[in-house]
Amino acid sequence: MAKVIVLNKEDFEKLSEDVSPEYPFLKDNREIMSASPGGLFRCLMVRAEGEKENMLIAQRKDTLYLGYGRDYRSFDLQGVPVEHIALEEPKAYQEHAVFYHRPSHISDLNGQNPLRPVPERQTCFQVEQVVVLSDEQFRQFQENGLKDDQIFLFDYSDKMWFDPGSFCWHCVLVKGENSRDGILVDAEGYSYARYAAFAPDCDKLRLQDVPVHYEYPARAPEQKKTRKRKEPER
Repeated sequence: MAKVIVLNKEDFEKLSEDVSPEYPFLKDNREIMSASPGGLFRCLMVRAEGEKENMLIAQRKDTLYLGYGRDYRSFDLQGVPVEHIALEEPKAYQEHAVFYHRPSHISDLNGQNPLRPVPERQTCFQVEQVVVLSDEQFRQFQENGLKDDQIFLFDYSDKMWFDPGSFCWHCVLVKGENSRDGILVDAEGYSYARYAAFAPDCDKLRLQDVPVHYEYPARAPEQKKTRKRKEPER
């Protein structure tokens, strides 16, 4: 068992009716799932809060394998991580992008430059680091800074490379504090955007567990303090 996912009862019933591989929590946990028919299955256990019955989910490439358990207590779950989540609707992630060599301006990346038409072929990518700039810094980076040396790209040079075996770009996502879009960068050992691609909606990128750096004066959002419930006296 790789992980236990706990939902509320309504979400568990909804998932039980249609287990789509597009659910975000399945996408986010696909690296820890595996399936070897006739052999070992590394599964997620999904159950409802306060209920015994559970669903076992394993994945191999795009194929899901499902199982049913009557009582989760019959499994040895010692040391297995538990995550309580709200079920998010399936959404389409951006899986591919067009990387351009030595772009000068955001228009070179988003299809607005007629001299750089968007090619049909796109390649896969994986974000290894997120760098958040202030909105003004990000605007300047898009309009004038793609060819300029950037300290934050130099600092994360080890997070960027191209894997010819899987034809995948490992890159840094650069975005503004309040921007919806972002720029995927592979500096290829340099400190400027030697290769870059446009990401129109950062919410559709796989960023779970990806480290985030806020470049001054950008600041991480303040965490809202939650008031602890007072334990009833016994």
